[in-house]
Amino acid sequence: MFRFFKELYLTGFTLGFRVSGSSWWPSMNAGKGVLGVAVIEWIMLVVIAVWIDIYLGTKFFFGVDRWTIRIVCVALYFANYYVLVARGHGIKFEREFPHLEKSRKNLLLVSCAVLLLATVAFLIFSVSAYHRFFHIIPKSDF
Repeated sequence: MFRFFKELYLTGFTLGFRVSGSSWWPSMNAGKGVLGVAVIEWIMLVVIAVWIDIYLGTKFFFGVDRWTIRIVCVALYFANYYVLVARGHGIKFEREFPHLEKSRKNLLLVSCAVLLLATVAFLIFSVSAYHRFFHIIPKSDF
């Protein structure tokens, strides 16, 4: 099971690497792949923080200083960059990806798409629950 999640993580990097286009140089594509993985992880962290706030009845996460959030984002990016690019795990998997069995490759691609959609859907649900729990009424532009 751990191997599957590891390959799913590496597949997210591979998709970000390949979606970015062949006209870019490899280091730019690698950076975009890392950014894709880091954004998904950031969304997961936001969802966890929202549910902790709801559970504890606090408004801690949305009261955090913007610089703190930026520092966490940069740290998350560089932690992923170190594992995927500097250590070469993501680059190695990206090169081996076309040679995987077709069924394994399809399973990883579908699982990655489902993970992305589920993460975004859970984010929307969590923010909605947060607003209902704390009775926050969104401002209307009309």
